[in-house]
Amino acid sequence: MDYESVIEDFCGDVSALKDALKAFASTDCQNLSEAVEKNDDATVKKEAHRIRKSAEKLGLEKLKVAAARLEEVNEEKVPADYAHLASIFTSTVDAIKKEGL
Repeated sequence: MDYESVIEDFCGDVSALKDALKAFASTDCQNLSEAVEKNDDATVKKEAHRIRKSAEKLGLEKLKVAAARLEEVNEEKVPADYAHLASIFTSTVDAIKKEGL
């Protein structure tokens, strides 16, 4: 994560960035997980899109790429691509927490 660039995107408002990271970490992957469990392909794609856009805004490149991949997959590949995305999401959230954000 390129903190300087992301902070610049938030007009220097570190508090707003922290709030955005917390909101992102607490809800987005849960919504996607529920959609995968229900085999709701439309919601999987919608949530993957939301995660991709959030990750892009927050400078989380690996997560953005994984979400984009899930957004484009067919239903047979969803479980494998979701597992990949969930792993990256967990690593990202752990890194965010480690940074104290």
